[in-house]
Amino acid sequence: MFKKFSISVLMMVMVLLITVTTAFGATNNDISPYEDSSGNVNIEGASVPNAEFAFAGSNITANSVFDTTTFFAGNAITLDGEYNGDVFAAANTVTVNGKINGNLYTAANQVIINGEVTRDVFAGCSDLTISKSANINRDVYLAAANVNIDGIVGRNLRAGAGNVSINGTINGFVETDVDQLTINDGASITGPINNRSANQAVVAPGATAPEVSWEKVSKEQTVEEAQGPTVGSILLSIITKLAFILVIWVLITFMTKEFNANTTVMAKKHILASLGIGAGFFFISPLLLIVSFIIYAPFGFAMTCGIIALAILGMPVAAVVLSKLLIRFFEDKMKPLLSSFVSILIVAAAAIILGYIPFVNFVVFLFLDVVGVGFICYNMLFTNGKLKEERNTGDDELLMIDEIIDMEEGTLVIEKTTETIKLGDEDTQN
Repeated sequence: MFKKFSISVLMMVMVLLITVTTAFGATNNDISPYEDSSGNVNIEGASVPNAEFAFAGSNITANSVFDTTTFFAGNAITLDGEYNGDVFAAANTVTVNGKINGNLYTAANQVIINGEVTRDVFAGCSDLTISKSANINRDVYLAAANVNIDGIVGRNLRAGAGNVSINGTINGFVETDVDQLTINDGASITGPINNRSANQAVVAPGATAPEVSWEKVSKEQTVEEAQGPTVGSILLSIITKLAFILVIWVLITFMTKEFNANTTVMAKKHILASLGIGAGFFFISPLLLIVSFIIYAPFGFAMTCGIIALAILGMPVAAVVLSKLLIRFFEDKMKPLLSSFVSILIVAAAAIILGYIPFVNFVVFLFLDVVGVGFICYNMLFTNGKLKEERNTGDDELLMIDEIIDMEEGTLVIEKTTETIKLGDEDTQN
C-alpha cells in the first residue's frame, strides 16, 4: 500500500511540475529581464515584483525576496533567496540554500536542501540530500532512489526509495518502503518507525530511535510485484471499472434526462463535431491552466482539479455515447431499457478488455476521453439552443428510454381499460 503512495507522490510532483512549471517558464522566455544571451537566469536585488513569478533557463540562480508562489524550470536551479509562498522547481539539479516560507514541490535528478522550508517538502528525484544545515519544519514526502538525511525534519518522514540513510533528527514518525533503511550514530527519531523492506533496518548503537516495526517483504513478493498485477487484482480492477461505467450510465439514463436526450441526438448527428471539441479541449487545457494561475492561484488549482475530473468522467460518458449507436441493433429484439443495458455492457467490456493490450490501451483511453469530454462540452455549449430545437423537431427514433417506457405503460393501461369495458358490457347483457 505504501509503495502505491510513494509512486503517487512522484506522479503528483511530476504532473504538477511538467504541466505548470515548464508552461509558466515558456511564457516568460522572451520577457524576463534576468536572462542573458546564453540562456542563464540570474535573479538578484532587494525583491522581485509579483508579476515576475515564473522563470525558465539553462542555469537559474535566484537570490532575492519573492512574495508570491514561484515557478522554476531549467537545468540547474540554485535558490538562495527568501520565498514567501510555495516553490515549484523542475530541473536536473535543484539546490535550496535560502528560506522557503511555504511548501517545496520539486522533481529533479538531484535535490540538495541546505536551507529552511517552513512547511512540507514533496520530492520526486534520483538522489535527495537534506544536509546538516537544513531545517524542514513539517513533513517530507518523497520517492527517490537514494536518500541521505543529515538535517532536521520537524514532523514526519514518508519515503518510498531504494536506500534511506538517516543521520539527523526526525521529530515525528517514519514510514518507509525501501530496499535498505539505515539509522546511523547521532540520529534521533522521536516517533514510531514502520519499515517495509526485504532487509531488516540497520540501527547503530549510538542512534536514538524506538524499535523498528519491520514488515518483511520476501524476494518472491518482490518478484511478483515487479512482474505485475495478479489475476485477482486484474479481476478486481475490471469489476471496479465496469461498476463505475454502469453508475454513470444509471445517472445519465434516469437522473439527467435532458443530457440523455442530448446525448442521443449528438451520437447520431454531431459525433464529428464533438470529437473536434474534445480534441480542442485537451489542446488548450495547458493554456487554460496558465491563464487561471495568472489570474488567481487558488482558481488555477481549482481549474486543475476540474480538468482532471473531466478527464476521469470522459471514459464512462464516452461508453454511454457509443452505446447509443449500438442500441439500434437490439431495438427490435428487446425492450428499450434492456437493449440500453446490453449495449452499455458490450461497449464497457470491450473498452476494459482493450485497455489491457499494450499500446492499444493508450489509443483506446485517448479516444474515449476525447469522445466523452467532447460530448460533455458540446452539451454545455449547445444545450439551450441547437440541441433543444433538434430534440423538439426530432423523429420517434430520438425518444428517450423513459418516454418509450411511459408510452408502453400507457398502451397497457388503454388495453386494460378496453378489457374492463368489454367485461362490463357482457355483464350488462347477461
